[in-house]
Amino acid sequence: MKGFKWVAWGFALLVAMLPAHATQASSAQAIQEMRSLGFSVCANILVYFNENGSPYELRNKQAYLQGMTRLQSLAASQRLEDVSAELSRLQSSVADTAELPQSEVELRRTSPGYTRWLLPVVDSHARLQELLDAHYRRIDNAEELQSSLHALSRDIGQLLLGYQIASFSRLGAEQWVMSAQQVLDQDQRVLDSFTGLSSLNPAVEKLLADPARQYAFPREQLFNQSGRWMPNGVGRYLGMAMLKIDQAAIELTK
Repeated sequence: MKGFKWVAWGFALLVAMLPAHATQASSAQAIQEMRSLGFSVCANILVYFNENGSPYELRNKQAYLQGMTRLQSLAASQRLEDVSAELSRLQSSVADTAELPQSEVELRRTSPGYTRWLLPVVDSHARLQELLDAHYRRIDNAEELQSSLHALSRDIGQLLLGYQIASFSRLGAEQWVMSAQQVLDQDQRVLDSFTGLSSLNPAVEKLLADPARQYAFPREQLFNQSGRWMPNGVGRYLGMAMLKIDQAAIELTK
């Protein structure tokens, strides 16, 4: 894809873009922020170690560490004890990745145990998302537009992480790999959501213009699972789209 810059620092932008607000009571926006952070953190960890991309970029590591801190702070402020407990397990799994090579030099000296050290991160993230989805479903103050935007953001987050898992060789996370048909179906749902939401009014259309372009730019790579992987670039653009949609939900429901 000509002109596509597969930069390793893309995910470092994600945490900085997230809105730094949380209410005392659980809210749809707070839970959504945590869902997006969860996808970003897990995907960013995989990008950091993925030999099929540009691994070991320090900015990627800093981004997922900052994301974990933000997640733990939000869970505490929202008093979500089950989420906090799972985040403790996720934090432990993230810390264990220190056992993996942290540079190209170290990688050449050993055969990394990706399944041992990274699969627990993926598994814990899946449990975290299940908990957050359950909390979101129990919220009764989410407006219809807000809920639709959050659903769109979550769909993109799932495609984002699904691509990172599929692109990672020797991970052993086959149960989390999306099938070709699942990718096609979810992609169509994303496209339909962009079209339907943008047709509601000019304000929505304007705020969704950038994330729609960011989603479209690497979109073809989602269907290219033949080994020509581009985890850094796909991660950057899908991540930016996901978080800009979250920002749009805030702007449109003030």
